[in-house]
This record gives sequence, structure tokens and C-alpha cells, in this order.
Amino acid sequence: MKTTRNYSTVLIFGGSGMIGKAIALEFGRKGFAVGLQYHLHRSRAEQTATLLGKTAQDVHIVQADVRHPSEIRSALQQFNAVFGSLHVLIWAVGASMSALLVKTTTDEWLRTLDINLTGAFHTVQAAAPIFERQKTGVMIFVGSLSGEQGMAGQAAYSAAKAGLTGLMQTAAREWGHLNVRVNVVFPGWHPSPLAASRFNSVLRQTPHTLHRTPSLKHVARTVFHLAEAEDVSGQVWNLDSRIR
Repeated sequence: MKTTRNYSTVLIFGGSGMIGKAIALEFGRKGFAVGLQYHLHRSRAEQTATLLGKTAQDVHIVQADVRHPSEIRSALQQFNAVFGSLHVLIWAVGASMSALLVKTTTDEWLRTLDINLTGAFHTVQAAAPIFERQKTGVMIFVGSLSGEQGMAGQAAYSAAKAGLTGLMQTAAREWGHLNVRVNVVFPGWHPSPLAASRFNSVLRQTPHTLHRTPSLKHVARTVFHLAEAEDVSGQVWNLDSRIR
């Protein structure tokens, strides 16, 4: 029989990634039970789970390819079956490729949108029954300033992240009466496997007024505080010092 626990829960899609890991550790430090979704990198998720074991109430790992709606639904159902509730859902999934717009193939375009945007759409739909039943919940999408300003060589990624903002604001409008809060954060650039090859060039193209990129700890702390901000929904939060 499923039992609702007396502590808060968070499920992080993209929990095996660098940003997802930082967010997971912050929620763990605050005493949450943490779920980590991964696709291919189970060892990374397990390493994060080991670190979470020192602070989090509990940890659960789920595997899912976000290009397949059935796997997203299964991941959410597994998490909800273990903990009996879903208080915070984080979308920290990211996939990119570098090519000029006119050289981007249809397959590259579709794959990038499937992972970054369509996967988020299916995750929103899969979480809906849980949040509607609870009449409360928080969703935070990790977006990108590229989705607002565009980026040379990043047509598919920029388009997907722009769509993520529109998806967020639509969900916020539709679910506000249920006390479900939905927001987007722009985490800034970090030398992750996704961004490392373009890190220095992006810093030159879009200078930061503070002459530095944000720390992962700052990003994670802000995501947590946003999850706790009871009166904030439908907003986009830029977490670095680039002026838009």
C-alpha cells in the first residue's frame, strides 16, 4: 500500500548531468527525498546518489529516455509509487549540437527538439494527474538565454529553449488555480560536457557585467529558493550577469 511520507520530495530529470547534480545536492541538503532520472549515464547518477545518502531523506534512481512518452510516464509512476507524492519537478535535461542554421539537418533538428522541448512537454503531461490530485506542486525548467537571444550555430537548441519558455508560461496559466507553480531559470554557461567546446567563445560573444560566470552552487541555491517561493509563477529567472 502506498504511503504518503511526511517529508518533501523532488524528482530531477537530467539528474546525471552537472547542473542536475548540483540541484540534487542542494535539495538533499535541505532534507528532501530526491529522485534522479538518467538516460545513459547510470554511473553518474549512482555517484550523485552516494553523495545524497549523507543528507537526503532518501534517494531513488529511475531510467528513462525522454524521447519516449511511455518511459517518462513510467519514471514518474515509479517515483510516486516509492514516495507517495511529488512536490517539486525539475527539468534539467539538455542536448545540443553545433551547426549553422543552413547546415542543420532535419534529423539533427528533430533530435534536439525531441530531447529539449518535446520531452519536457510529455513530462508536463505525465505530471499533471499527480499535481491535480495533490492540488499543489512546483515545476522548474532549466532553460537558456540562447532561447531568448538566439546563438549563432545553435538554431535547434535556441528554438527548443525558446519553446520551453512558452510551455512554462502556458502551464503556469492553466494550473495556477491548482496552486501549481511553474518557472524557468537560465543557469548561465558552465564548462559541462554539453557546453565545454563553446565555453570560451560564448564568453567573448556575450560578456558578463561581473566578468565571471555564475557558480553551480549559486544556480542550485536559486533553484531551491524559487521552489520555495510560494507566490512566484510564470517567470523567467536569469541567473548570471549578462544583460539581455
